[in-house]
Amino acid sequence: MKRQIATLLMSTSLVLSLASVASAESSSIDNTSSAASSEVQVINLGTTGNDAYLSSSPQIITDDSNSVITPMSTDGQNISYSFKKLSDQIFSSSPLPVHRYGNISLTVVQDSGISSIPADVNYQFLTKDYKKKSSVVKVYGNVNGKTITFSDVPQGTASNPVYLLIGNHTGTDGDGYQIQISGNGYTN
Repeated sequence: MKRQIATLLMSTSLVLSLASVASAESSSIDNTSSAASSEVQVINLGTTGNDAYLSSSPQIITDDSNSVITPMSTDGQNISYSFKKLSDQIFSSSPLPVHRYGNISLTVVQDSGISSIPADVNYQFLTKDYKKKSSVVKVYGNVNGKTITFSDVPQGTASNPVYLLIGNHTGTDGDGYQIQISGNGYTN
């Protein structure tokens, strides 16, 4: 298919970037290679998009009083979280209530603290045994209140609830140190 498209383009004297030709056969996931670094990008990586990064024991978020979003009252319906200096991945301290699953919206704030290096963060709802998982949604950019939606959040149980896993994939600075990020958010 790619060869046919390339042949067609050459025969009609049209010029497209290789990324455009390559994306002709890709899924509905956005191609991010050509986007400007200041642009916020949201990409659904599917249910296995985070598997290579899953830690055997991610930390659990502890309360952070410097959050940009004031933690909301969960009223048994939602969860909120806040973190700073995250270099790897972390679970929310509270699970989703067991009656919440399916379509869940998550409002996120994330910042690398470096304007030239945007935060690159994966979000996923899953059980701590990794057996039930939602799709992974990657948010690329320093964001102050972006709402993303998951359509496939699994239902947890009282003995095996679903948590939010947040993974920092921002990369390293010029000296080779992992860039730490800050952020917070809530389900709604």
